[in-house]
Amino acid sequence: MAVNETSDSLLFLQVAENDRVILKYHTKDCGKPCADFIPVFKSLSEEKKYKDIIFLVVDADNNPRAKERILEMNQPVITIYYKGKLLESRHTSNKEGVEALLEELLKVD
Repeated sequence: MAVNETSDSLLFLQVAENDRVILKYHTKDCGKPCADFIPVFKSLSEEKKYKDIIFLVVDADNNPRAKERILEMNQPVITIYYKGKLLESRHTSNKEGVEALLEELLKVD
């Protein structure tokens, strides 16, 4: 599955329409950690075991509500949703951290 870009106006619709969603927030000032993380996030989205999870990214610089949500956190910020409900939001910039969130998301019922 691909990683899809979203926006403030589309995010909650996408979260409501899909049972399992993982979202990566980023801004221009995140720099190298975010740039290095893009291929990791994309490769995880293509793994078969995560086929039922929608992978989204949002550019917080162009989306004020997204920017508000991550203002106090280090980037990149990863958030998971299940059936429209926010489950977890945390800073992680490595594959293991995102895999832990994905596994948590798969276990929820």
